[in-house]
Amino acid sequence: MSGFLNRIKDKALNLSGIEDKASDALRRLIASEGGQTGIEHIMQQFDKAGLGDKARSWVGDGPRQPLSTEEIQRVLTSDQAKFIASCTGLPLAPLLPVIARLLPVIISKMARNHETTDEAVSEAVAELKAGSTPA
Repeated sequence: MSGFLNRIKDKALNLSGIEDKASDALRRLIASEGGQTGIEHIMQQFDKAGLGDKARSWVGDGPRQPLSTEEIQRVLTSDQAKFIASCTGLPLAPLLPVIARLLPVIISKMARNHETTDEAVSEAVAELKAGSTPA
């Protein structure tokens, strides 16, 4: 039984590391595009990918619509994907589910609460780790 528990513990630690790496990469990506200006640029990318209504749910007064891994793949440019992979040292595939959960929260906090990139990313990670995704 201890081997089983050790594998679960190792998997949890690995997920925590991926969350931290993904959040740092998103922080750097948004900052490299100008913070709030970067958010506007990302919102335009969602519009181009046909996901503008979903992205606007994150900045409006209603509940945040979830983002899927496939949708985030459609939105990220190849340069952004390469940037995220280079920041983390990991392939993009294991990062995508984490990014899909973090990005709506980050955008929401920056747009609704006018938080800085650092504040929004830190709070998004805390929500993700707590298993909470409130509107």
